[in-house]
Amino acid sequence: MRRPRRYSVFVLLLALLGQVGRVEACPFCSAVSLTFAQEIAQSQAAVIARLVEGPPAAALSPRAEGPLPKGKFAVVEVLKGSGLVEEAGLLGGEAKPIETILLEEKPVGSLFLLMGVEPPNLVWSSPIGVSDRAVEYLRKLGDLPEKGADRLAFFQKHLEDTDETLARDAYDEFAVAPYEDVRALESRMDPTQLLAWIENPKVQANRRRLYATMLGVCGTKADAERIAEILKGENLQPEQADVRSGLDALIACYVTLRGPEGLDLIDRLFLDRKGRDVPFTETYAAVMALRFLGEESDIVPRARVLQSLRILLDEPKLADLVIADLARWEDWSVVDRLAELFEKAEADNIFVREPVVNYLRACPLPEAAAVITRLEKIDPEAVRRAATLAGFAGALAPTKPANDPEGDPGEGVPSTLSPAGPSPDDAALAARIAPVIGDEGVDDASDQSQPDSSATAAAGERIKLVKWAAWAAFVVVVAVAARSAFRSRP
Repeated sequence: MRRPRRYSVFVLLLALLGQVGRVEACPFCSAVSLTFAQEIAQSQAAVIARLVEGPPAAALSPRAEGPLPKGKFAVVEVLKGSGLVEEAGLLGGEAKPIETILLEEKPVGSLFLLMGVEPPNLVWSSPIGVSDRAVEYLRKLGDLPEKGADRLAFFQKHLEDTDETLARDAYDEFAVAPYEDVRALESRMDPTQLLAWIENPKVQANRRRLYATMLGVCGTKADAERIAEILKGENLQPEQADVRSGLDALIACYVTLRGPEGLDLIDRLFLDRKGRDVPFTETYAAVMALRFLGEESDIVPRARVLQSLRILLDEPKLADLVIADLARWEDWSVVDRLAELFEKAEADNIFVREPVVNYLRACPLPEAAAVITRLEKIDPEAVRRAATLAGFAGALAPTKPANDPEGDPGEGVPSTLSPAGPSPDDAALAARIAPVIGDEGVDDASDQSQPDSSATAAAGERIKLVKWAAWAAFVVVVAVAARSAFRSRP
C-alpha cells in the first residue's frame, strides 16, 4: 500500500529549495517523502486508530458534490500526546470517534496512523493505512537514538521489507541520515546482501543508489570487480539492463573500493568521448560521482579527480559541467584552455562562455584578468551576463554574522568548497563564483538560529527562502532572455 502524498505545490517548492541547504546525507539518495519519525515529530499527537465507519459510497464517486468524504476512527493506541488525546475526549468508555477526510473505500476495522495538531480540538491528518507489523515498527521509533549508527541499524533490517510501507520509510531514513552515520554502520552491513540487491533488476534505482553507497563503505576488492562488470555491461542478462540505473552511485562505489586506479576505467568508459557515442546521462553520472569523490572521500587524491574532470574540457558542449568544479577546487592550470573554449564557442555551445568568465574572475593569477579583457572584446554581452549572475548569486549567498566569531563553519559558502568548513580564502573565492546547484548534496546551512531567539531564527529562514525563490526566478528570466537573444541572432 502506497503512502499518500500530502504535499501542496508550495510545499514541493520549499522541498526543492531546501535541497540547496540540506544535511550531508546519503550523497546519491533522495527521500521519497517525510519519514514516519519526521511526521510524528512535527505533530502534537499521533495515534493508531481503527476505522469504525467509512464514508458513504456515493461520496467517493468522482462526480460527488459537497464536502469531502470523511471516515470515523476509534483510537486504539496513542503514540504521542496522550494528554492532548484524552483532553479532546478521544479516550475512555465515552470516547468520541475521530472524524477526518478519507478519500478511498477501506474495510471497517482497518488500522491507520493519524496525526493531529492545533489542540485542544485537534485537527487530524489524512489517515495512513498500516499493517500489524507496521504498528510494531511505529511503536519502536520513539525509543531509537535521534541519530547515529544504532538508529540506522534498526532501519537496515527493513530495507527491501515485504511491507512496502516499511521498506520505503527505512530507505527514507537512510536518505536523510548524515553520511558519517552510514559509514559508522560499516561493521554491521552485509556486503553480500547489498550486492544481491544491486544486481536485482527489480530494485528501484533510488534504492540501488543507496545500496551502492553502502557497499562502497563495507565492500571488498572482489565486490569492486563485480561492479566493474556492471559498469561495462558485461555478463548481464537481457533482463538485467536496469541494473546499471543509479550509475553515479555505482561509479563512486567502484572507485571507492578500487582506489585511485579505478578512475582509469571511469575515464575510458564515460569521460573520454573521442570517437565514441557515450550517452550524456552516463557522462553526467560520472561527473556527479567525481564530485562526491572530491568532497566526501579521502580514497582518491583530489588532484586525480581533477585530472578526470579536465577530460571534459575537450568536449566543447560538455565543458560547462566541470568548469565551476575546477574553480571551486582552485585548479588554475587551464586558463589558456578555457580562453580557447570561449574564443571558439559556436551557437551550439555558446553557453560555455559565462562559466569560463566566472572561472577567470575567480582565478588569482594575473594573466586571468588580461584574458578577461581580451575576451570582452569578442563577446561583451557574455562577460556582462557572467558578472551579473555572479554578483546576484553572491548577494544571495548566506554569510556569517559579523558579531558571531564562531558561527556555523558552513555559513557563507557552498559546502563543496571544503567539507570541513571553509577557510577565509575559500570564502573569498566563493564570493567570486556563482554557486552550482546540482544533484549533489551540500552542507546544512539551515541551522542559523540563536539559542535565545526563535523569532530571529524564523525570520532568518524566511529571508533565506525569499532569497532562494528570487534566485530561482532570476535564473528563469535570464535563461528565457538568453534564449531569445540567441534566436534573434542572424
